[in-house]
Amino acid sequence: MKLFSEHIDELDEKHHGVHLAGMRARSAERAAQRALAHNPLLVISALVALVTMFFVPPSIEYLDYFNWHTLACLFSILAVIAAIDSSGLLEFVAHSLAEHAKSTRTLVVALVLVSLVCSMFLSNDMTLVTVLPLALILLKSVNRESEIPFAFIAITLAANSGGMLLPFGNPHNLYLYSLFGVDFGDFIAVMAPPLILSATLLLVRCFFVKKAEFHYKKPESVRLSKPRVVIYVVLFALCIAMTVDAVPFLMGTVVIVVVLAITDRRVFAKTDYALVMTFVCFFIFSGNIAQIPAISSFFESVLDSCGAFITSLVSSQIISNVPSAIILSHFSNDWAGIVLGTNVGAVGTPIASLATLITLRQYQKSGLGNNGAFIARFEAYNFATLIIVALFEIFIMQVH
Repeated sequence: MKLFSEHIDELDEKHHGVHLAGMRARSAERAAQRALAHNPLLVISALVALVTMFFVPPSIEYLDYFNWHTLACLFSILAVIAAIDSSGLLEFVAHSLAEHAKSTRTLVVALVLVSLVCSMFLSNDMTLVTVLPLALILLKSVNRESEIPFAFIAITLAANSGGMLLPFGNPHNLYLYSLFGVDFGDFIAVMAPPLILSATLLLVRCFFVKKAEFHYKKPESVRLSKPRVVIYVVLFALCIAMTVDAVPFLMGTVVIVVVLAITDRRVFAKTDYALVMTFVCFFIFSGNIAQIPAISSFFESVLDSCGAFITSLVSSQIISNVPSAIILSHFSNDWAGIVLGTNVGAVGTPIASLATLITLRQYQKSGLGNNGAFIARFEAYNFATLIIVALFEIFIMQVH
């Protein structure tokens, strides 16, 4: 009887151990799913970097892969953007515009213009994270829910368009600008035509929104901390100076960290470190594949056959624009072709840019329903814009 009891206890312990192992496995699986949902690019970049390490073992030479100027400027810009966001500046501007809009059409156009202008300086991703929820709140407040799907699409297209123009509008712009030592004026000259075309197409479409009048009063809770805004604008100007090498990037980064630590250290908890780490992983990945002869030959032959613009545009549809920019920069010196392809190619498939994924996630969270219809409509606008702007750029290249 005693032996039987001990056997039962042993079976219970084994069953309990199996149960705990199963729980841990399910917990790890859920954690992986959450990580993939919130930071898909980081997870993917970490995995592909890890795979390439089997072919090119880690060594001190890895340090040569990193563009330290890009990483320092990117971190500084993201930290300052988080500070500007926490100051309530964009929220204040959006509510003020709604108060003066008087009609749905004017409000949608105003939100699109806010997205267009802010993305030039604050990056398209951060602009969307801030402006999309505000658009949802404002349009619901004036009972114009029917215009929310188009507003989301238009705001996203505006953010992608605005982010083209300046080196700090998109993270990969910053990288390419720094890597190739591009002249600031040359960068703007290359990116201005596609920006003007895409923004014009978008604003013309916005004027077909119904002109339904309303009255909106800005909530008393919406306030602006002017001293903090002034400090953060000065810090952003310092980021620009770092980007164009007017200020040493190490010194600028230290100043920004110290000032933010004094004014509002909570900003560091809101900084997008995942994007910085994504760049680190892609630097490792692209550096490693450049050391693998077969892969190097493949990319070089594709670039020779199709050119930097078409190659980067197509690859952005498949692997997203940030990794496309980093990888192709190892095999081509045509900075204009790569920067055009990765910016024009930011629209198209859902994974063409992080901005598209942000919008899809925000719409799903809105609870408006009809997610499938929204995605289909969103992709129709994306591909229409992609085709028109890409053909325009090909025409410009043929003329020149």
